Amino acid sequence: MTFTLCDKHSINEVDWLELSALLAAGGLNQRPPDLVEQAWCNSTFCWFGYHDGELVATARAISDLTWASYVADIVVAPQMQGRGYGKQLMMDIVKTLLPHGKIFIYSVPEKTGFYQQYGFRFLTTGMVCATSESLFKLEQSGYIR
Repeated sequence: MTFTLCDKHSINEVDWLELSALLAAGGLNQRPPDLVEQAWCNSTFCWFGYHDGELVATARAISDLTWASYVADIVVAPQMQGRGYGKQLMMDIVKTLLPHGKIFIYSVPEKTGFYQQYGFRFLTTGMVCATSESLFKLEQSGYIR
């Protein structure tokens, strides 16, 4: 059993239906595969983790490549958690992005402790602007007060 971590150079080999299913299984909501493809293709950095050829992990980031990067949609398939794949993914994310300045993360509330292991700290000034519907969903999910 092997875990292989690929970057954006392998984006043409991604099965977007499979990635959409991975996001949903990981608790990040069901998303249309065409919009998932659009988001990952428009991101500065992407990571794809494969266990024996099966997509089991992903993340993406946007960056100005100077002062700041924003990492999002970090997920490891629930049945693959606890094997160190998330650790490998996070170590590569931090190694790749930290030379480009600060790294901001958008996390589901129950995973914030995991990210603290990799040097992430809570912001006291973080804010969000969105539609009323999106703000309601964020509040209901525990992202905002």
